[in-house]
Amino acid sequence: MTFFDLPQNWRDRPLTEQPLATNVADLYCTAGDRRRGALTLIICDEKDRFKGAIAIDLRDLTPDPPSPNTPKASASTPIRRAAALRPVIRPLQVYPGGALILTLGRKGPSATTTTDREWAEGATRACRSLGVRLLTFYIASRDQVFPADLTTSITNLPTAA
Repeated sequence: MTFFDLPQNWRDRPLTEQPLATNVADLYCTAGDRRRGALTLIICDEKDRFKGAIAIDLRDLTPDPPSPNTPKASASTPIRRAAALRPVIRPLQVYPGGALILTLGRKGPSATTTTDREWAEGATRACRSLGVRLLTFYIASRDQVFPADLTTSITNLPTAA
């Protein structure tokens, strides 16, 4: 399915319906976003209906480069990715009851990679710690949009007080 399959009333329907949400993610994470590498935030209201979308160039979210003494692996840990997402998600806290669908647009295979899992885990941690509902985390490759396959469990996640 693609965004060409969206029904006329899609804006009135909750994006908890996976085929519908996948098509909306496909619509808002453009081919250019996927080539460049972008994180698309689909903002939903309290009934999980579409309210708007924002695409963030991943180069704008990249944490400061590690120092020469920092091991390479630590630069891409889920904790660092979650920290990079905080400034993006924090403003959404002012709209209580709303929710997000995140779509990671990137080059590469139409399968979940280790980096995809790191992004999905980081986003899940950031959303939970800030009290923002994350409906789904999608991966958008050149040819396909699909939910992230989180085969590793996400444990010990803090929740908002």
